Amino acid sequence: MKNLIKGDIMRIMRKKSLWVAFIAALIVNVLMIMFYLFSMNNSSLNYVMGNLDGMGDIGGMVIGIAVFLAVYNDDFKSMTIISIIGRGNSRLRIIIAKFINSVIITLILYAVFALQVLVMTKVIGMELLPDERVALCLGVFRGIYITIGYVTMAAIVIYATGNNAFSVFMLVMFYLIIPNVLPFASNLPVVRNIHIERYDYCGLCSNGLSNIILGMTFRGVMILILAFIIYVGASIAIICKVFNKKELDF
Repeated sequence: MKNLIKGDIMRIMRKKSLWVAFIAALIVNVLMIMFYLFSMNNSSLNYVMGNLDGMGDIGGMVIGIAVFLAVYNDDFKSMTIISIIGRGNSRLRIIIAKFINSVIITLILYAVFALQVLVMTKVIGMELLPDERVALCLGVFRGIYITIGYVTMAAIVIYATGNNAFSVFMLVMFYLIIPNVLPFASNLPVVRNIHIERYDYCGLCSNGLSNIILGMTFRGVMILILAFIIYVGASIAIICKVFNKKELDF
């Protein structure tokens, strides 16, 4: 498995499309920062808010799509997944290797993202309060956490169907549509008291980070761990089930 992961990572890191998409995400982040600073006021709080919005929603989605396509697109589109299995790699080994690859690539991209934020903070000369530094660190963590989760959930579709376009559509649904629809759905009389928006993957992430910010660190960490186990663990289990039944004709 080590050689499988190493070879895939080297292939992925050479992909120009990955870095083009990542540069686009960095540009989105810079534009969001500029928007907050110029349209409101030049304060450290608005600088932090610009970064958090830039790394979330649009910027985060661009990174998520870039990671997903870099890890899964080529092997499923060109059917090299069949030759990988033909070389003696079990389907379970491939699933685990792909998951590890998505985690590694996400960590690399967000490490560069964090470096960009650090450099820009120095260039602008922005003095951040301790709480604002913590908020930025948690923002980077949130981006990593959300990306790994959503990419793994979207991978269910590509393992089941081999369809990249539909998988990317599901990824967009996770980033933009579901988090915005659930709060409205929660106003329906039937589910009003359940607050379903708190129990999706993004909602649980926000809940966990809010607890950490409020000083309830253990509670927040446990929410994050349990959400990851439930959503990501269940996704991997479903992938194993559907991929093992999948005929190698995609």
